[in-house]
Amino acid sequence: MAIALNRIYTPILRQQVSEIVDFFLPMESLSYKAAVISIDKAYPGQARRAALAFWSALPQFTYTKFVIVVDKDVNIRDPRQVVWAVSSKVDPVRDVFILPDTPFDTLDFASIKIGLGGRMGIDATTKMPPETDHPWGDPLQPDPAVVAKVDQRWAEYGLADLQLGEVDPNLFGYEMPT
Repeated sequence: MAIALNRIYTPILRQQVSEIVDFFLPMESLSYKAAVISIDKAYPGQARRAALAFWSALPQFTYTKFVIVVDKDVNIRDPRQVVWAVSSKVDPVRDVFILPDTPFDTLDFASIKIGLGGRMGIDATTKMPPETDHPWGDPLQPDPAVVAKVDQRWAEYGLADLQLGEVDPNLFGYEMPT
C-alpha cells in the first residue's frame, strides 16, 4: 500500500515542492504518522522548507507528526541509511524543530489536547554555510580492495546466509536467521 501511495502522491508533491525527490511513509508509523523525504538540497534551510511544504501539500499529510528530511543519495526505504543520516548529520539544537498546538487528528491519543498536536521536523541533510561554521566532511567510504576480499571470504566467516544488500521495505532493519 505504501508503494502505491508513493506512485500517486510523489508527482503531486513534486509539483508543489520541486526539490522533493521521493518520500516514504513507513508502515510502522501507522501509514502516515511519520514520513521520510529526500530532497535535492541546493541552499541553507531547504530541508525545513521542504518539511513545512510537505505538511501543507495534501490534507492527508496534515496528520503526519514526524518528517525526517534526508539528502537525495540516501535510500529512504532502507532504515539503516535513514538512521545513519540522523545519527551523523543531526545536531538536535540546530536541526530539530517543533510546531506546537497545530490542528491534528482527533484520534491521535498521544496528543495532550483533542484536535491539537505537535509536529517535529528533523533536518538530516548535509549542512552548508550558514547552517554550520565548519567544513562538512565527506562520508567515509571503504577501500574497494578490502570490500572485495571480505566478500570473497564471507562464507569462511560463517556469514554466507546473511542477505545484507537488499532491504525489504516492509521490515525495519535486518531479519536474522535462527
